[in-house]
Amino acid sequence: MKQLPLDFAKRRVVVGFSGGVTSAWCAGWALRNYPRRDVVLLWHDTKEEHPDTYRFLREMADALRMPITERSDGRSVTDLFYDEGFLGNNQNAMCSRILKREQGERFVSDLMAQGFEVIKVYGFSARETERIQRAPTHAESAGYKAIFPCVEEDVSKQTCADWCNCTMGVKPSAMYEWAEHANCVGCVKGGKAYWLAVHRNHPDVFAQRSHMEDEFGHSILRGDSPVLLRDLVKRGLKRQVNPREAITIGPCECGD
Repeated sequence: MKQLPLDFAKRRVVVGFSGGVTSAWCAGWALRNYPRRDVVLLWHDTKEEHPDTYRFLREMADALRMPITERSDGRSVTDLFYDEGFLGNNQNAMCSRILKREQGERFVSDLMAQGFEVIKVYGFSARETERIQRAPTHAESAGYKAIFPCVEEDVSKQTCADWCNCTMGVKPSAMYEWAEHANCVGCVKGGKAYWLAVHRNHPDVFAQRSHMEDEFGHSILRGDSPVLLRDLVKRGLKRQVNPREAITIGPCECGD
């Protein structure tokens, strides 16, 4: 049988298009390395993203001249916690699993059931070693391929942010002005320094999550030294926490 040219293979390159700068850069990378018709920008709405993250998603998709493919549960993070009768925390963020990971897995499974070869593009940075180690094993068992362009190309998060801002002309989400990521506001995976930043920048979200701790009877910040959010504000941090992957979003000085 004659081998079809690669461009005509029945393939989908699925980019996790989350609203963060690394996933956006990976979308651009995919479009530079694969035929446009093969690329899918897959997004999962948690209903509690930062308002400016929604703006970034729209503007970046327009700049890339690509549609966004949405596969969402339909519930918000808060709805999910009440439906499950459990408040997610930094040791069990089932919201990420149910609202994002499982949605993506179903989408990929549907593609494979239609006979597509699937390549999943992850926007993990080199610092996310545990996630990078887990993903290929899961991908292999599920029947698709996982790739990590930021790691393979040795591209930093700051470089991705500069590419968004300067090359594509799309300013990253305002979430990055105070957080290291563009997850939903009040992400239960965040640590103590993150939650103090939520308290300063989004006191309404902080107050809501603090009230939910009282309702559910446990803290979001678990581990060796669990602490309720309201007590965290009183206590503060014992020592300064240096950000691991903070980025700077300023005037574009990348040249013409």
